[in-house]
Amino acid sequence: MSEGARSAWSKRGCGDLQRRECFSLSLDQGKHKQRKCERPLSLLSAKLETGLEAPKRCVMSGGEVEMYLSQVHDGSVSSGFRALYEERLLLDVTLLIEEHHFQAHKALLATQSDYFRVMFTADMRERDQDKIHMKGLTAAGFGHVLRFMYYGSLELSMVTVQEILQAAMYVQLTEVVEFCCSFLLSKICLENCAEVLRLLEDFSVGVEGVQEQLDNFLLENFVPLMSRPDFLSYLSLERLQAYLDSDALSRFPEIELYESVQAWLRHDRRRWRHTDTVVQSLRFCLMTAANVFEKVKTSEFYRYSRRLRQEVDQALGYFHDVNEQPLVETRSNRIRSVRPQTAVFRGMIGHSMVNSKILLLHKPKVWWELEGPQVPLRPDCLAIVNNFAFLLGGEELGPDGEFHASSKVYRYDPRQNSWLRMADMSVPRSEFAVGVIGKFIYAVAGRTRDETFYSTERYDITADRWEFVDPYPVNKYGHEGTVLNGKLYITGGITSSSTSKQVCVFDPGRDAGGGVCLAGLGGAGTTDTHRTRSARTPILPSTHTSCWENKSKMNYARCFHKMISHNGKLYVFGGVCVILRASFESQGCPSTEVYDPETDEWTILASMPIGRSGHGVAVLDRQIMVLGGLCYNGHYSDSILTFDPDDNKWKEDEYPRMPCKLDGLQVCTLHFPEYVLEHVRRCS
Repeated sequence: MSEGARSAWSKRGCGDLQRRECFSLSLDQGKHKQRKCERPLSLLSAKLETGLEAPKRCVMSGGEVEMYLSQVHDGSVSSGFRALYEERLLLDVTLLIEEHHFQAHKALLATQSDYFRVMFTADMRERDQDKIHMKGLTAAGFGHVLRFMYYGSLELSMVTVQEILQAAMYVQLTEVVEFCCSFLLSKICLENCAEVLRLLEDFSVGVEGVQEQLDNFLLENFVPLMSRPDFLSYLSLERLQAYLDSDALSRFPEIELYESVQAWLRHDRRRWRHTDTVVQSLRFCLMTAANVFEKVKTSEFYRYSRRLRQEVDQALGYFHDVNEQPLVETRSNRIRSVRPQTAVFRGMIGHSMVNSKILLLHKPKVWWELEGPQVPLRPDCLAIVNNFAFLLGGEELGPDGEFHASSKVYRYDPRQNSWLRMADMSVPRSEFAVGVIGKFIYAVAGRTRDETFYSTERYDITADRWEFVDPYPVNKYGHEGTVLNGKLYITGGITSSSTSKQVCVFDPGRDAGGGVCLAGLGGAGTTDTHRTRSARTPILPSTHTSCWENKSKMNYARCFHKMISHNGKLYVFGGVCVILRASFESQGCPSTEVYDPETDEWTILASMPIGRSGHGVAVLDRQIMVLGGLCYNGHYSDSILTFDPDDNKWKEDEYPRMPCKLDGLQVCTLHFPEYVLEHVRRCS
């Protein structure tokens, strides 16, 4: 081509009518420069006449070198190889598998398979051969794989998948291996589970995510699978232990897992020597005493295994020491649960009705209600001790049809979805505060319909007994309490008919004498009944330093608010900020504050979209949820607000509204076993 023609060709660009994107690059003193795209009129006219889009041509300064990228090139190469294959043209290699001859193009095989790329490009004898014998795979399986390399499609069935997977693994065709794994996972069931597991294990399939999906299926169907002889034969000791250690077995009661272990041991008498090892992965404290006596102690393995006998003795001791159960932290009594549930206990519906269900935000964006024994109480306080919930005081319906302050205490165990009545408080209390420090639950101040208290008492969990301790400095109710760093913080509340900014901290370690102060029992209006109740408690030495200490006040006075500890700080939400003495009318407080114990300072944060009191709070997924309550437009709420402490922002409607509008609700996060949650019912 002449220089003139070459120059004209460069300026005109490629004249074919196929759809292409055109780019132009040039190097100008080591730097790339760009100028406007040019579209020659002749080329544009040609495109318009044929109905095709005109190509884009980007020309760089000094545009003597131009680069064009085709949008159809890859497809044309593939279709070209297919055409040559179908017409049996330019075939340059024959693969001999069993008694079948497969002709193909070396170039295509090398582009599709790492195995063939190495064979035809490295220093191997097969590189120059036109006939190659292949062993270790079947002709039927390789036929499907070869067709995939030319056509990109693959037909799979349970009859053919093993041979195809074998061939794909042999020639290192990753995409076909992934297709085979996806097919097997979609077809896995109880009947073929052992076969699928063996197949994937035999070929050492390492596709990402496959083992995780297999484990999910096995854990979801563990007990039914353990009744199948083929699965029992397949399951190794190591895998059995791994599954028994998983919290994902939560849907099965522990006694069913024990019976599955027995089936595995009985399947092969030689496995009996592993009994001591296997039973350590079971959690006998999650069973019932009846289960242990009737199904474990009567087993032949109980006589055979000393370790099993030790586990049983530990469980029976746990069942016997009912009061101490919340303080026992062992692997044997830890609930199998993957993630906690947001639980709502009680609360008022309007002015009179009490919500009698446990509401659970069980599945994403859905509320459920848990059936089970119900407690005739509207509690004001909730204390969590190692996943046991204590509901204390509040109000209960009296024989006169009115609500009265209550001294009752109930304990809820999510392991068995059971309630237990514990020792009553020394004084009936409502609108008080609680906190858990060590083995004690502290109840601070509060009131009845007739009197207000400053007394403080604590519940000894191990002894199931209440005793008075250093009283709060003033009479108070409507305050809030939260434990942080082993200290109980009390904020706000009502004193002498006005709201308070006061912050006071109870530190049991400040009592130098190690005693419990019993002075000042009851508070204003202390009755003979209170003295009678307290007299049942042994009096301990009272020479001590006060356990109460004032801290920096909040920025806003408030009562009936909520406080929660999160990331080493205290967060306070809403409440009522003004109580007018004459009319006893209230004014809402939508503000949010955070307290840093290191600096003893309060910081004002973003206010709630609408203020509320009597609401509940809980931490879920690093956000703080505010649920229900009485809003300051005079309406009860069923909405949920979420607060992000990191961004200092409020959001609405991230979670569904509660099934009913509640005030004075108690909210927490608890772990439930799935077999308990199977009894939940979706709220209408």
